Amino acid sequence: MKLLNNRTGGGKNSVKKYFSLLIILSCTFAAFAQNVKPYTVDLNGIQAFNDDRSVSFDKKTKTISVKKESLEQKGTGVYVGQNISDFNILRIKYKALDNIGFHLFIEYENDNLNDYENSWWDRNTYCPSYLTEMVIPLKKGMRKLNSIGFFSPNGVKNEKFVIESITLEKVSNPVKTNIWASNEPSVIDTATSGKIDDKISAWDYIKKLGVGFQYWPFGAMSNGEQDYGLDTYLCCGWRKPSKEEIHLIKEKGFNTIRLQTSPNAQLIDEKYTIDPRFIKALKEVVDWAIEDGMYVIICGPFSEQMMDEYYRKTVENSIHYAGISVSDNYKEKSKALIKAVWTQYAAAFNNSYDEHLIFETLNEPADCFHEHGSSPRMDCAVCKKDFAILNEYNQLIVDTIRASGGNNAKRFILIEGLGYAKYEYITTDLFKLPNDKTKDRLIPAFHEYPMGANENSFRNFYTGSIKQFITEEFNALDKTYFSKHIPVYVTEVGHPRVAPILDRIASIKDFMAEVSKNGRSCTVSMHVDPHEDVPFGYYDSLSLKWFDTEYINSLIFASQGKDFPLSNEFIKKNEVKVESIVGKNLLSEPREIKDWNNGFIINPDTFVRSVPAKYKFQFQIEKIGATPILQIGFTDRAGVWNDVSTRNDVKPTGAVKGNNFEVKSETVIIPISEKLAAAIEDSTGLWINGHNIVIKSIKVVE
Repeated sequence: MKLLNNRTGGGKNSVKKYFSLLIILSCTFAAFAQNVKPYTVDLNGIQAFNDDRSVSFDKKTKTISVKKESLEQKGTGVYVGQNISDFNILRIKYKALDNIGFHLFIEYENDNLNDYENSWWDRNTYCPSYLTEMVIPLKKGMRKLNSIGFFSPNGVKNEKFVIESITLEKVSNPVKTNIWASNEPSVIDTATSGKIDDKISAWDYIKKLGVGFQYWPFGAMSNGEQDYGLDTYLCCGWRKPSKEEIHLIKEKGFNTIRLQTSPNAQLIDEKYTIDPRFIKALKEVVDWAIEDGMYVIICGPFSEQMMDEYYRKTVENSIHYAGISVSDNYKEKSKALIKAVWTQYAAAFNNSYDEHLIFETLNEPADCFHEHGSSPRMDCAVCKKDFAILNEYNQLIVDTIRASGGNNAKRFILIEGLGYAKYEYITTDLFKLPNDKTKDRLIPAFHEYPMGANENSFRNFYTGSIKQFITEEFNALDKTYFSKHIPVYVTEVGHPRVAPILDRIASIKDFMAEVSKNGRSCTVSMHVDPHEDVPFGYYDSLSLKWFDTEYINSLIFASQGKDFPLSNEFIKKNEVKVESIVGKNLLSEPREIKDWNNGFIINPDTFVRSVPAKYKFQFQIEKIGATPILQIGFTDRAGVWNDVSTRNDVKPTGAVKGNNFEVKSETVIIPISEKLAAAIEDSTGLWINGHNIVIKSIKVVE
C-alpha cells in the first residue's frame, strides 16, 4: 500500500510538473506568436483590370467590381512574393456590397498540386457575404506565398466587394473561420393557436392555387467542393431572396410559390440541427409571399446529391452536410435526417400559418446507389423494395408533421413518387399514399417535362406522339385519382428554351387543357432556372428580368381557360420551316462498323416534319467480312429497348430478319409504317450498329 501511495503521490507531482511545463511553453509560444509582426499585403498591387476587363479594382475605395456577360468565374489578383515561414494564417477583412461573396485563391511557390483532389477548388476559400473577416490557415510546409486571387462565384455576372486589408500573421491557434458559427436560437412558431380552413376539401383547395412558380434559392447547393454557408443560393445564380423579388413573381401572375429546400447542406451538428439562420430566412420568404396573397409550398430535401461521389465524401467528412437515399443500405440514416428536418420545419411553421402554407414531403427521392435510381423499373426487385422504402419515408414525414399538432394536424401535404417523380411512379400499385388520421389532406404530386428535362432528353419539336403521351398520362391519372375524387398537383412542369417557342407554347397549352378538363382537380408549378443562359432560364434573378414572356403568359392564361393572343408578327418571326429530308443522305461520310463497337445515333428530331407519315430507309452497304449484320433500334420514352428487326410490320428487302438484319445485298430497304415512324419520332434516337459492314449512305425514300 505504501508503494502504491508513493507511486500515486509521485504521479501527481509529475502531472503538476507536466502541466507547469505546458503552461510555460504555451505562454512562450503565445508571446512568440504575438511578437511576430504581421505582414500587410499591399493592396495597391491588385491589377486595375484583368485581361478581358471584366474585373476592375479601384485603389481609392479598395473596391473590386465584376461586370461580365458569361456565367464563368472571373477574377483579378495581387502578387505577394512573401516568405511565410514565420506565419501560419492569412486574415482578410472585407465587405460584400451586393449580398454576394467571393472566392479567395492562394498560390504558393513550392506547392505540389498532387496534394489536392481538385487543384482549383481545394486552393479556394469562399468568403461569404454575411461575414466581414475570414481567417485561413496557411498550408504547412510552404515557404513562399506567391499571389492571392479574388474570383466571382459561378453564376454571378455582376458584383462589388471591398478588400479592406489582408495580413499574414502568427497565431497560437490557426483555425479556419467557421462560416456556420451562429448564436441564433432555434426558430419556433410560438403562436398557441391559429385559424385554418379545415372544411375545404382537397379537391376544391387545389383549384384555388392557380399557377405556381418554382423558387429554389433555398434548394441550391454545391457538392461540397466549396463551403458557401448561407450563400448557397449563389451556386445556381439566384440572388439573396428579397420582398421585391417575391412581389415581382406575384405581379407576373403566379399565385403559388414552391420553395425547394436543401437543409441537409445547412447543418450545424451531428444531430442534423439546421442552421437557425437558414430557417429564419426561409420563414421570411414564406411571410412575404403570404402577405402578398400567395400560397406557399415548403418542399423537403433532395436526394440526388448523394449520386455525386464527391458529395458523398463530403457527407462522410463534414457534420454540415448529409444526404438521403431511398435504398436499404442508407435507410436508417435517411430516416434520421428526414425526421430531424421535418421536426424542425413543423416547429418553425405551425399555428401562425393557415391553409396558405402547404408542405411537400421530398423532392425527387431516388435510390442513389442503384442503376435505376432516378428511373425505377416495375420489373426490378430492388426498385420494388425502393418503392416500399419511400412509402416508409412519406409515412414518417406525415406522422412527424401531424405529431406537431396545432394547424399542422390539418395542413395539406403533397406526396411525391420515386425517382424523377414521373406520373408512372404515383399511378403504380407500388406507390402508397400514407395513412393519415386527418382525412382528405394528402395530395399526390408528380413532375412533367413534355419536351425533355435535361440535355439528354430535350426535343426540338412538339410532336403528335408527345401530345398522345400527355393524353395517356392524364388518362392514367383519371383511373388512379381523379375518378376517386383525389386531386393531383404537378409540382414541376417546364419546357426547355432550346426548342422553338411556338412548339413550347403549343405543348404547354395542350398540357394545360388536360390539367383543366372537367372531372379533374389539378394545377401546376412552372420550373424556372434563375438566369437566361440555361435551358429553363425564363427569368434572371440577378437582374429581375423575364424572358419568353409569351410562353409564361400562355401558361397562365391556359390555367384560367383562356387563350393568350399571339400577334401575327410574333408568329411570323418565330415560325420554323423544316425542309424535307426525302432523298437526302443522312450521313456526312461512310461509317464502318465492325464487331459492334462503332454504332451511332440519329437524333429523333431529324424525322419530325421532314418525312411523310410512312416511308422507307434505304441503306447502301458494303460487306467487309463474314456474316454482315445491320442493327436498327431505339429506346422509347419508357426506357425500353425496341429492336426494329423483331417487328411484324417490318419486311425488309436486301436483308433477312434473324439476328437483327443479315445483309444480303448492297441495297437494303427497311419499310417504316406510320406507327413505327411515330415511335421513332418519340424515341431517344435511332441507333444504328452492326458487324462487318460499311454504311455508305442512309436515305429516306417514299
